[in-house]
Amino acid sequence: MIHASEEAEDRYRRITERRRIPPVPDLRFEYSYLRSVGQYVHLERPNQTRSSEKGKEKALDVEEEQEESAATGSGEVLHVQWGRILWITTRDQLLSPLLQGALWGVASHFLRPLGAMLGAHIRAWWRKGATRKDAPEGNGAQWLRSTIGSILTPSAAQTSLHGR
Repeated sequence: MIHASEEAEDRYRRITERRRIPPVPDLRFEYSYLRSVGQYVHLERPNQTRSSEKGKEKALDVEEEQEESAATGSGEVLHVQWGRILWITTRDQLLSPLLQGALWGVASHFLRPLGAMLGAHIRAWWRKGATRKDAPEGNGAQWLRSTIGSILTPSAAQTSLHGR
């Protein structure tokens, strides 16, 4: 005999196995910005071995490079294409929001009267049902009342199940 808690755990396990929802993607600005800027920032590390040289010459050059890198710091060179980074930053931080705001402003200039006109038509349709002699209510209220009434009123099938 299975206990109630084991049944609940089994049911929960089946539901979680069935619903494998992928994780929500990270849509923050920072990651997309770093990805687009990353191709214009390069870190160069000096080669410590050269394949074209042989023997003692190779060893002497490696020692010299190590001494130079110790004297100058790490020996890594960072190349940044500032013009490209400035363009990407300007595009993402200034131009895109400016264009989006301008488009929404222009669209709202045309959409607000359209919405008002649509609202007037819907209100007129709604009131039209109330002015008819044979309908005591408006179209929407009559439909809503009949739908909720059919849900709340028990049908013949439900009453036979309950033993009435």
